[in-house]
Amino acid sequence: MDPPRAAQAGPGSAARPQFGAAGRIGVVVPANNSVLEPEFWSALPRDAALYATRILARGDLTPDAVRAMEAHFDRAVEELAATGVDVILLADMVTSFIMEPGWNDRRTRAVAAATGAACASAWSAMRDALAAFGARRVALGTPYPAAVHALAPGFFAAEGLDLTGHATLDILAMREVPEVRADRLLGLVRGLAREGAEAVVLLATDLPSFAALERLEAECGLPVLSSNQVLLWRGLRLAGNATRLPGLGRLLAEH
Repeated sequence: MDPPRAAQAGPGSAARPQFGAAGRIGVVVPANNSVLEPEFWSALPRDAALYATRILARGDLTPDAVRAMEAHFDRAVEELAATGVDVILLADMVTSFIMEPGWNDRRTRAVAAATGAACASAWSAMRDALAAFGARRVALGTPYPAAVHALAPGFFAAEGLDLTGHATLDILAMREVPEVRADRLLGLVRGLAREGAEAVVLLATDLPSFAALERLEAECGLPVLSSNQVLLWRGLRLAGNATRLPGLGRLLAEH
């Protein structure tokens, strides 16, 4: 069951906010990410609003860099709570591979308890999206460096998910992931072993995907779930907004 929307009205304020009456979504975004906000804004329903706070991430994508970035989450969450958002999204997927098992659920519960806002992470949103399709066997693509990508199969197995195939673009520098073009993403998915898969999963919130989702699904004949797509879907639903959004894959059009 989804948690209730956080209260927005303070003393003397209107019952409905002037901005974001259809959902006020707060997002914690790694500072190197130049993709998530433009993709969200391109699809956000009327009268929904987005508020982002950034956490420092720089250099190459290594476990030490991810742990250093994670240390800034508390400050970022506090800033979003002060904005009065309905939902807080922790928009970094690779953290799930680096931090200790159970990090996602502990973090999201702690944020919800501290702020009164519903909370989802990049992984919990993906898990919920897979559940919406009843998908347990997936083909996985990421842009991560090979050493980080190598952590993904074990993580998925621990979550009770089977991989029919997986591959990475093997990009080390954080600033290079937002430069991935749709044709390169198409090539990644075409190269995945998909026999028996029930969905294709594309990870990383700084990996551009919105422009390619419809074409990917048409070619694969499968739901294609990207990190930003599932975060937008989960954020809207947690904010009480059931708007269906065509053009961004079956998840946002059907669920």
